[in-house]
Amino acid sequence: MHPKGIRTKIMEITYRQKVKTSDKDQIRQLVQSSGFFSPEEIRIAVELIEERLSHGIPSGYFFLFAESEGNIVGYTCFGPIPATMYSYDLYWIVVHNNFRRSGIGKKLLAQT
Repeated sequence: MHPKGIRTKIMEITYRQKVKTSDKDQIRQLVQSSGFFSPEEIRIAVELIEERLSHGIPSGYFFLFAESEGNIVGYTCFGPIPATMYSYDLYWIVVHNNFRRSGIGKKLLAQT
């Protein structure tokens, strides 16, 4: 209970790296709902999931998903920079509008 007697519901956020086929639709909806990305960018976000599903690790795309109650509420997509040993590019970071300013983006970035 909140100190002033207001009930608050704290959602548990879990993190996973494994990409699932069902992620494609959730990522499309998440990226689209943000209002920041063009239709072409949304298509590319889904395409990167498909690349990872088709080619696995050799695709060069890695993901970290934040979930609440089985739904993706944020994610990152990243991959190694060619010709470097320990450098990575961050391709995507998106957090659902309802979960912004809750620290999920910071945690995703820190764990990526």
